[in-house]
Amino acid sequence: MPDFANLKKAFFCQGEPDRVPSVEFVVDKPLQARFLGREPKTVEDEVEFFLTAGYDFVPVLMGMKLTMIQRAITGAGASGAAPMKAAKGHYHAEREQTTTRAWAEEGEGPIHDQASLDNFDWPNPDDYDYDAVARRGELLPAEAKVIPLVGYIFAAAWMTMGFERFCIDLADGAPLASQVIRKLGELAHRVVENLLDFDCVGAVLMPDDMAYKHSLMVSPKVLRRYVLPWHKEIGRMVRAKGLPYLFHCDGRYLEIIDDLIECGYNALHPCEPGSMNMVELKRQYDGRLCLCGNINLDSTLTLGTPRDVEEEVKLRIRTVAPGGGYCCGASNSVPEYVPYQNYIAMLKAVRKYGKYPIGEF
Repeated sequence: MPDFANLKKAFFCQGEPDRVPSVEFVVDKPLQARFLGREPKTVEDEVEFFLTAGYDFVPVLMGMKLTMIQRAITGAGASGAAPMKAAKGHYHAEREQTTTRAWAEEGEGPIHDQASLDNFDWPNPDDYDYDAVARRGELLPAEAKVIPLVGYIFAAAWMTMGFERFCIDLADGAPLASQVIRKLGELAHRVVENLLDFDCVGAVLMPDDMAYKHSLMVSPKVLRRYVLPWHKEIGRMVRAKGLPYLFHCDGRYLEIIDDLIECGYNALHPCEPGSMNMVELKRQYDGRLCLCGNINLDSTLTLGTPRDVEEEVKLRIRTVAPGGGYCCGASNSVPEYVPYQNYIAMLKAVRKYGKYPIGEF
């Protein structure tokens, strides 16, 4: 049975919960299909998957990232409103099909001057499918919640402008990038405001990738001036409702972790092992930040064996879980190229070794 209270205790670093929660915000459909024994086509299928797999919540994507993915798949309108392009990804021999992925532009995106900004087809934050949230809430037992994924204030800004154009604009002191960030901040703020009206929402996740593997993508001064104030303002709303506020960012962003705490964040996800040392993070931020993820997607989950996955889960639980404030999962998401048995090995190992108090194994 799900137990969101147990997960919430971990997010809030309120001591040791009953067990280490499993946390994934994205598990690709082919793996869900293998787990369910059928293609997941409905909200009911999605809810069944996440609850049966042992999660305490069901995620739902909202806001600009959802819009960008939808426009990449369907194509842009006359205003050039698709900030990403669709491209073919991995081939799956079992299903004789190739996955379509959405890729961001590096050079120049659909917003490149004031005219293109003025003509850009911004989504109306009140027009998102909030019934999708309500429907998930109706299907969930009282012990589970919905966690919306919103964010994409910084990430969508450079994607809509193209990373080169975005950086040049910031370096020149031109106003375009700051205007785009403001539009996206206002959009995310309104979306979260709407989501907080739903009792089934148990936390809010803000994905906003700001880092490469070894450094931030831009100066922390830029983030503090333009981006993080929006995260802080949204955090005020989330914290006022008594809900956990969760931050997702790949890569190494050690320089702004204290800023993220000031923004009101309770948890960091996914803590990539090639970018940040989870044990050191635990030592430095114990009791202030819940750490989520860290099972290596670059090697163990994708290239290792189920036994390798089990051993890495045991290591994370043994070194990071004591005292609470840890949720186990992949160091990014669970894409379709993760071997199914490795994914199952991760779930089973968390259940087997993640019971408090953490013993020797």
